[in-house]
Amino acid sequence: MRRQWPFWAAGGALLIAVGGGWLAAGPDATDASPAATRDAVATTARPTASPEPRPAQAPAAPDALLTSDLVSVFDKVLAEAQADSKATLMARAPALLAKYLREDWRVRALGLLERYVDLQEAMQAMQPPTPGDAAYLRRSLQAREALRRQYFAPEEIEGLFGDQIRQDNFMADKLELLANTALTPEQRAAALAKSEQAWLSPEQREVRKESVAHLDVMRQTEALDARGASPQERFAARSEAYGYEVARGLATLDQETQEWNARLDRYANASEAEQAQLRETLFNDTERLRLSGALAMRSAAASKPARQGG
Repeated sequence: MRRQWPFWAAGGALLIAVGGGWLAAGPDATDASPAATRDAVATTARPTASPEPRPAQAPAAPDALLTSDLVSVFDKVLAEAQADSKATLMARAPALLAKYLREDWRVRALGLLERYVDLQEAMQAMQPPTPGDAAYLRRSLQAREALRRQYFAPEEIEGLFGDQIRQDNFMADKLELLANTALTPEQRAAALAKSEQAWLSPEQREVRKESVAHLDVMRQTEALDARGASPQERFAARSEAYGYEVARGLATLDQETQEWNARLDRYANASEAEQAQLRETLFNDTERLRLSGALAMRSAAASKPARQGG
């Protein structure tokens, strides 16, 4: 019987499941649910003391091979190998690595890949994250850190997994802060900003800033919709918050959305016989693929107030 080999990126899978969007939730996202993991871990990976935050601007690894890009290459090789055993994988790996790496890196990369595979198998013995105490999440991160040290040297861990480790620890800080009801919103925002500065690189902070700004735009648009703001009011509010060019782009998006909704209304209110014709005349090929989903979303949204009222 062939055995499936489920692999995932070291360090990342934990918080993808738990945090769902460490980049997208801003300092005031107090509605996020804290999440954690069980404290059952592999016997070879016992939790250690909480690691000190690593410098956000850590010196670049002198070895150009040791970067997060190599982990991405490893994940591609694992996916493409379609192996049912480690022996089969390692036999196929040299040819696959040759697709992505220059010749003088391949022998060392093959050795790193073998240890990466061993690390992934060891991590499978750890319990997946489940909702609960944020302290369990912290202990699980510590256990994973200890496990990495069994397979890789410090400089290898920093080069291959450093960015992901810092992201995970920032997410763990965020979950703990959200769970701390003793903090005021201002204290929570200040503590989160301090954690972001400690853990994230300038590049990571910029990506997070852009994601938070996107959420801010969505929240402002919802508020403008709720109070029935006129196009002039919407443009003025957006210009003040985000600048003229962004406000102009959002105004165009408003117009396109309004026109799309008008076509949906016309289609939804037509008879079955008319809908067959309107489907062809009102919508292009791409829009027709979206049509049933868009109507279902409108129906669900329209039924929410009735359910809440009942």
